[in-house]
Parts: sequence; structure tokens; C-alpha cells
Amino acid sequence: MKVLLTLNDYAKYPFLPEAFNRIKENRLTLDELGEGELGREVLGEAVERVKKVIRDRVYPAPLEDPDLEVAVFMTSLILAAAVSDRVLWERVAVAFSKRTSVFLEAEDSAKIVYIGWRIAGWQVVLEEEGAKMFFRDFIEYAPEYSGKWKLVNRVLSGGYLFVDKVELARLAETAVKKYVYKLLESVKIDYESLPQSFFAAIEEVSREWAARRREFTLIGVKISSKETPKYFPPCIQAIVEALKSGKNLPHSARFALAAFLSNIGYSVDEMLEIFRLSPDFREDIARYQIEHIAGLRGSRTKYTPYKCDNMRSLGLCRWRCEGVKHPLQFFYRALRGRRPRVVEEA
Repeated sequence: MKVLLTLNDYAKYPFLPEAFNRIKENRLTLDELGEGELGREVLGEAVERVKKVIRDRVYPAPLEDPDLEVAVFMTSLILAAAVSDRVLWERVAVAFSKRTSVFLEAEDSAKIVYIGWRIAGWQVVLEEEGAKMFFRDFIEYAPEYSGKWKLVNRVLSGGYLFVDKVELARLAETAVKKYVYKLLESVKIDYESLPQSFFAAIEEVSREWAARRREFTLIGVKISSKETPKYFPPCIQAIVEALKSGKNLPHSARFALAAFLSNIGYSVDEMLEIFRLSPDFREDIARYQIEHIAGLRGSRTKYTPYKCDNMRSLGLCRWRCEGVKHPLQFFYRALRGRRPRVVEEA
């Protein structure tokens, strides 16, 4: 598959192998990044990138110089990888994919398909205003397991299904997130040959992350110290644990958790503290969504979490709780000392 890539594309998509190769061709090494004016500029910008992700969950816009942008991206991966915390890696991957999504939405289908093929090996056939995608790729990169993202709601022909340009961009965002995370996992650092300036940069990033990590730990302790979590059904416990481990939850999981907590008496602020663990947390958006689910906005309808069957169909539950058809039913039975028997499905 051939697509014409410009220097501007390298700035927007610095993770592409072509962008990496360009840096190799220019022979920009770690030693060069560790010394001189250019090296200081790249390393300093990379430190600020990672710190911005830690503080605000945002990966900044590209620099005007494409080569410099690729070098900064590669260096920021090295710094984040050196911290050796998968929670940080998830946050970096999510923040970067969110930035990338802005560019993907403005591309034509051919370029989106090319990016998906280059980083994820997508099997696709270009169509007008979209593409036919192999069902396994669709399942792997679908951002949700509900609504239009459920395979059962799509027309399948010969193993392929049509996705429009908007859906292609959203699928590519997920592919970018997974690819950047894999890049972070694959970084191998030879500390013996690492320039001294890199050690100082790694230490600066590590201090920033350690301070933020302590906040997460305190939130986790608050959740665990409350009496109610021990009565949660296993599906809700799993969502909370996923949040505590720094994973980025799909919308369906966030809705289920917020609706469940709202119905058992958690306040908006208490729920915000829990959702603060999310890699892409934004308090203004989270507060609005939580208040809407809790019936404090809009139609003033207070929502309840999905029924057990719906939780399973959304991929949020892998258990069978004896005599229970709803998460709230499990909670109130457990609260009264009649905790249902739970069997995990294979």
C-alpha cells in the first residue's frame, strides 16, 4: 500500500517507521542528544512533554520542525520508558493518541488506512468514503463493545464489514494508543552509554511522576478503606481495579461504574476522586457526565447501571452470580449478609 507522506505528516505521526528512519538517516544519536544546543533543546522539550502528560494528561501540539518533532517524540518515549511504570506508559499512550485523533479526523480514508496498516497490519479494502475492514481488526480496535461497535450490529460479508471515514479515524486512534504503548514496552536502555544529561532528565521526570503517583495511592487507599467496596459485585470490583491500575476505561465501563456508585449513595465529589485515576481524566467533563448520570443535570433522570446480561454483552462481566440479574441486586443482598455465590466463566 502506497501513500505519499509529507514532512508535515512526520510531525503529526512521528511514530511511523518512515519518521523513525528519517532520524536514523540523519544519524541523530543519543550522544548527540546529550550534548550541544540541539541536544539540549530536544531533551528539554521531551522532559516538558512527559511532565505535561503527567500533570494535565495532554500531549502538546507538534513543533514546526518535523525532524525536531520526531526526535522529541522518540526522546520522550525513552524518558517515559525509563520510569518503568506501566501506569505512566498508559497515560502517555492515551494522551498521544488523543492528540493524534485530531489529525486523523481531517485525513482522507486512504491515509488513515495506510497508518492502520503500517502500525497494526490492518486488512482493509478502500471504498468510497470509507473502507471494508476484516472483522478481527474491527474487534481488536473498536473503542467500545456497545452500539455500532458491536459486531452483531454490523453487516458482515466474506469476513469484512464497511466502516465510514469517521469510524476509521476512531479505530486508528485506538491502534495508535496500542502501538505507542508497545513502543514504550520495547524501549531498551543501555544505561552505561547513556549521556549524563539523560540521567538528570530521567530523574526530573521520575520526581514529577512519583509525586503524582502518591496522589493515586492515597485515592486507592480511600476507596479500599470505605466499607462499601467489599459488597460490590465482581464486575464493579473489576472496573475499580482497572482504574486503580491506570487503565483507560471504555465509555460503557465508566457509565456502569458511575451509575452504580450514584445509586448506592456516593456523592459527585467521591466519584470524581475515583475517576481521577483515569489516564484521560478532565474534571470539567467528568463532573458534567457524573452529574448527568446522577440525575442532577439535563432531564434529571437518575440512571441505573446495566443489567447483568447487558454487562456480559458489553464485555464488562465474566461472572455468574447465583440468583442475581442486576449489579445493585448483588450489592443489597451482600449488604444484608446474603452474598450471592459467584462463579467465574471460562
